[in-house]
Formats: sequence, structure tokens, C-alpha cells
Amino acid sequence: MRLSLLLLAFPFMICHGQNIEMIDSLSTSIIQNVYMESPDEVSSDSSQAKKKSSLKAYPYVFYTPESKLAFGAGGIYIFYTGQSQNLKPSKIGFGGYYSTNKQYKISMNNVYYFLENKLYFELPLSYGYFINKFWGIGNDVPDSDTTNYAQQTFSATLTIQVPPELFSADRTGIIVDYDNTTIRDRMGNPQLEDPSVIGANGGQLIGLGTDLLWDKRDHLFYPTEGNYQYFRAIVYPEWSDFVFAQFQLDARVYYKTNKRGVLAGNFYLESVVGDAPFYKLPSIGGVQMRGYFYGRYRDNFFSMIQLEHRQFFAERWGFVVFGTLGNVAEDILKFDFSNLKYSLGTGLRFKFNKEESVNLRADLGIGIDGSTGIYFGIEEAF
Repeated sequence: MRLSLLLLAFPFMICHGQNIEMIDSLSTSIIQNVYMESPDEVSSDSSQAKKKSSLKAYPYVFYTPESKLAFGAGGIYIFYTGQSQNLKPSKIGFGGYYSTNKQYKISMNNVYYFLENKLYFELPLSYGYFINKFWGIGNDVPDSDTTNYAQQTFSATLTIQVPPELFSADRTGIIVDYDNTTIRDRMGNPQLEDPSVIGANGGQLIGLGTDLLWDKRDHLFYPTEGNYQYFRAIVYPEWSDFVFAQFQLDARVYYKTNKRGVLAGNFYLESVVGDAPFYKLPSIGGVQMRGYFYGRYRDNFFSMIQLEHRQFFAERWGFVVFGTLGNVAEDILKFDFSNLKYSLGTGLRFKFNKEESVNLRADLGIGIDGSTGIYFGIEEAF
């Protein structure tokens, strides 16, 4: 373990205000920050050398009003399934925490490349019991002191991708998504007593879907040039407790501004059609809008755009500044540009793995309503 990593993490992980959100991205965002690279375009810095595995891990501690004092650990194992020069690194990201009021979460993100990158497997797994928040549905729901509820969730998503025969994409595949969520305690949240709220008791979801990927980034873990587009559609039919469809579009672009600087942009869109449970509705917050508690605003449609400048000032140390605009709506035709939410922020970077350019990040985001979020994890937000 590197003491410097713990020293980097600690100042960003002590939270005292009710309006402060701490995101353990090893447990949450590392599952969302999935890098599905083009088989022919993306390489790692060590592609010309003998391919070696590496394991990096570290402990951390944080405090929030909901979790109280919590202790955790996380890391990333990078390895290769062969010695081919163009083979991309596979990875297993892992993390977990346990708090003094008995909240916990463990997660693992498995990504594997086989057969000269022609076969791709991804399997994120997550299990935990924790206090979440639900303010209601819509883009103008007021703040409240009765937003908490206790949730227990197990989730797993299997993605298998191969080069497509019928599309111009770099890869396409099938998706099998499973989610079993139980609302253990409504904790006096009046929103969950509303009979019109779908999923107030939780439920089981089994979905089938497909995706398309276009990826021209120059690096797997820290892109400096190129672009990326990803589209996903999942249908949850009648064998699930809730019947709906979910669609997602994620587009990214990267420009090198100087020898150590990168300007990154991200457009993200998510929509559901049908009777989705409230905890599966597209939501503002998390890595899509740092500065807001994930789920502060949620509805059937969500769209946002964010820009981030990344600059290293030393061999291992760097910083970022970022800004985001976005909103939720009942549907795309009712998207309200006059009521956009925004957030601004900055953060530190520490090059966790020099060989593969994997960064440890700590970000502070501030939302339009004065809310703040602290984010800690491995790899960039996008």
C-alpha cells in the first residue's frame, strides 16, 4: 500500500454537512465507468513490451450523515489473457466498505479480452445494504428532511461483444441484466407511501438487450485524443416484476491541449419507456453530474453535457476542472432548457499505475442549489 495514496484520499473523504454527498466510486462508479475499447484502435503504453500483470490496492475511510464512519478498501488488477502485441489489458476492479451503523457494499467489475480483442466479456457485480435518498419524480421536487430509505440490492450485468457482421460499429453484443432490490425500511419517507410511485417495495428485474460501440480513443485508461460512442437498449419483459425498456447513449471526445493537458467532453442521454421502478429512472447525480446526490432529480428522460480539462503538473500529480449542464424530464419533448441544472468542480489526480496510466481521482463538485459532492475512485469519470 502506498501511504501517499491514503494521504490523497483522506482530506476528501470526511463529510459533515447534510448537503454533502460522498460517492465511493469503487462500489458505484467503477461499475459505471466501463471502458469498451475498439479492438484495432486503442492501445496501452506497454503494448510494445512484455505484457505483465499488476495489482494495486489501498484502504480508505469516510464519513457521511447516512453511513456514519465507514472503512473500506479497493483496487484494480490488470492482466493479459495472452502475449499478442495488440491484445488489450483485462482488468478486475474491486472495492467495498462497512460502516459503523452496519451499512456495507462490495463490488467487482470484471473485463476480459480474448482472441486478439475479438471477444469481449464484461461482468460487474454489486451487493450491499445502504441508506439511499428519494425526493420524488420530476425536475423541480423540493428538498426535504424525510428523503431517506434503506435499500438492499444485488445486481449483475453480463455483456458479451464481438465484431459485428451487419453494422459499421467496432463491436456489438448481447446484454443480460439482473437486479434484485428490496426496500428494507421506508424510514418515514412520504414519497414511498404514494401509491403512484412504482417500485416502493423493490422487486426483481431480468432484462435482455443489445449494444453498439464505436471507439477511436488512443488509450484504454487515460485517453488524450479520439472519440467514443456507445448505444445500449435493454428490455425487461413480463418475467420481471416491472415491464419497461431502457435506452442509453454515451458520446465522448478528447483533445490534447498541451504535452500534459487534455480537454474531454461528454454527452449522455438516458430514457425509459414503460413502468420502471423509481430507483431505475434516469437520474441527475453521480459521475454524470458531479455535485448532486445521485437521484436528486429523476424522471423518464435525462440528458446532460460536461466538459473537463485535465492537466498534469508533475510526473504523478495532476488536477482537473469541470462543468456540467443537464436536466430530467417526463419525456424528450418536455425537456425544459429554461430550468437546466449545472455543476462546477475541481479535483486532484495521482497516477496510480504508471505503466498503464491508471489514475486515482478525488473530485469536489458543487451544484446549482449549493449541494456538494465528493467523489473518489480509480480511472477518470469519463
